[in-house]
Amino acid sequence: MDGVSLGLGVVSAVLQSYAAVTSAYDVYLSVKEFPSTFRELRTAFMVERYRLEQWGNQMLSDVQQQRVEQGEHNKALWKLFQAVFDAMWDAFQESNKTLDNYGNIAGVSKGEDMSDLELLESMQLSVKSPPKRSVVGLARTIKFVVRDKKKMQQLVKELCHWNDSLDKMTSKLEQESARRRLRVKFSTGNVDQLQELQAAAALLQHRDLEEMASARTVIEKGYYKEEALGPPVQGGPVQSDATSPGNDFRLEMNQLEWQGLPFMTDQTRASATYKGESIIVDWRLCRDDSWRRQNPKAFRQRTESLTKVLNSDLKALNCGVLHCIGYLDQTTTVTGYAFKAPPDTKPGQKPVTLHQLLSNITKPSEVPDLGDRFELAKALVSTVFEILNLGWLHKNIQPKNVLFWPKPGTTELNLSKPYLVGFDISRPNHPGEVSEKPLADPDDDIYRHPLYRAHGSHSFLASYDMYSLGIMLFEIGIWRNVGYQGQRRSSRPNLETHNSDPQFIEKVVMNGPVMDLKRHMGIRYRDAVMACMSQELDGVWDPKREFESREARLQCFQAEVQARVVDAIAVCSA
Repeated sequence: MDGVSLGLGVVSAVLQSYAAVTSAYDVYLSVKEFPSTFRELRTAFMVERYRLEQWGNQMLSDVQQQRVEQGEHNKALWKLFQAVFDAMWDAFQESNKTLDNYGNIAGVSKGEDMSDLELLESMQLSVKSPPKRSVVGLARTIKFVVRDKKKMQQLVKELCHWNDSLDKMTSKLEQESARRRLRVKFSTGNVDQLQELQAAAALLQHRDLEEMASARTVIEKGYYKEEALGPPVQGGPVQSDATSPGNDFRLEMNQLEWQGLPFMTDQTRASATYKGESIIVDWRLCRDDSWRRQNPKAFRQRTESLTKVLNSDLKALNCGVLHCIGYLDQTTTVTGYAFKAPPDTKPGQKPVTLHQLLSNITKPSEVPDLGDRFELAKALVSTVFEILNLGWLHKNIQPKNVLFWPKPGTTELNLSKPYLVGFDISRPNHPGEVSEKPLADPDDDIYRHPLYRAHGSHSFLASYDMYSLGIMLFEIGIWRNVGYQGQRRSSRPNLETHNSDPQFIEKVVMNGPVMDLKRHMGIRYRDAVMACMSQELDGVWDPKREFESREARLQCFQAEVQARVVDAIAVCSA
């Protein structure tokens, strides 16, 4: 047999086996009546089915098939695919003998020479024209199978194992991209579904899904509690804070040993120690505190929710945020979040902000290596992406809110581990949620979307956070503060503009410098920055698409951000 014929045989066998396994998954998922006591098992099957589907879309594409058929691809690898699919099929067969049982009920007899795949095909489980008797009979059989919880757990864990094996045949970058798609797919605002996902992820040891589901559950529950508290009656008394939400994370000012003044040091940040550990306190301020004064219970609930989320373990999400140990009250309307410094940080060691690094360059040798800047960009993009996928809006992304500490045992800053803080006006991404404005400052407003700067009335959107991130990515590429763009010497005509101009970025940065980024960072990086700053991502939230559900639009938005920004920057290297 020549190479081409052999390639055709391998491709045909793998595709048939893949189709058989995905059909077997669909057999289980066609049964709606999973026992209510372990609905998480149905979610577990959905997770593994989606993992397999995504893997197939990538590894069994037409291009990959052609390479094998033409002898240009490693046929041995495809034979491994076949072996894994055979193992998956055996797992389904060994678990419940569904096909034989179904044949007896539905009257489909299995001939001696008929393979399991042929039997499955004879059931005609096509979505176009499924025989009613076959579907009913199959469902009747599966109903008994899915009531055996131990057997179902064993089956889905084995399927997870084989999916892991398939993933290991892809690159690290492809694996990370697949995990992001998985998290986007199963992120939802439905608390019941989140709790089922959390249980399923724990069973299958998908730590990232488990952390995401746990954190988003806290956010969604907090939102509904905040909504239930409601605004005060028009003309009625202001809410009393006497019965605030639980104060498990509330700290008193005298519990911390302050280093210098506790208030308003380094903008809105202060340093302290708590139980012998270094603490950074970010004070929660806003331009207009009327909502906080009139709705102290709702304000406290929002503070509690964010504290619980930031107190969670989010390492598996590659989310660069500090561990929050609690919150403090300076006044009724000013609250501070207390964050632990990173591990191995020397006592009293203060962080350095990205703003400081970008503003203090005096000579070219002080610009970090290209590889270090790429790693910094990847870390920030991943953090913002995951925060948005949790259903939370940061609303104040800028270099002053990106912190660095030195690498353990050195004085060199660890640029690959930036920590995003400044959650002072952040909120859940829910329609109708009260959206507080930040303190007005021209140097800070430059990082905000044109429709949200100054006294704009537009409600904050997830794409506005990406716009802010895009400006920071531009700064990382040229390694200087974006405000200097209007001050540099250039052969271009001088533009009469200032940082306070809402169109500063469009008039100055987008008018040339951002296109030059290709020379410094490459075309992929430049295009990713353009995707953020061009405001094209706003289109997902166009009022004309209001007929789509909020979850559908968020998933669409996250998918576009992943494709155009996260995955694009992930492949950048020096």
